[in-house]
Amino acid sequence: MKRATVVFAFIVVLVCALAAETSAFYPVRIDVVKVFSHSDGFCVIYRKGLADTATVYLPARWFVAGGKGELIRANDSSFPYMTAFYKDGKFDHLRLYVLADRKDQTWGILSPSEGVGKFDSEDLKLEF
Repeated sequence: MKRATVVFAFIVVLVCALAAETSAFYPVRIDVVKVFSHSDGFCVIYRKGLADTATVYLPARWFVAGGKGELIRANDSSFPYMTAFYKDGKFDHLRLYVLADRKDQTWGILSPSEGVGKFDSEDLKLEF
């Protein structure tokens, strides 16, 4: 009886392992320092290495249904951060996790003149 139970459990584990799907996406988690909102999108300052920061401009057109971006607002102690998803070595889409309270110090407003021409990219170019 015990032998049959062990064999059955082994078969179940083996079938589950073979049936498990692997994702085609490679996620990269990026710690965000500050997010500036702008009429054309978001300017994100993120950590690059241990002590440096870099800036990326995310167009507002990415943050529509079926677009390249998803904005997730909540009150979580791990926010803000973003996860970029790569498929076959190329940027596919991202999720930007921000605090819901726009009065928090991690939020800012980018003046209209500072964002001119910076939100035109169709690809995410991150520095690591």
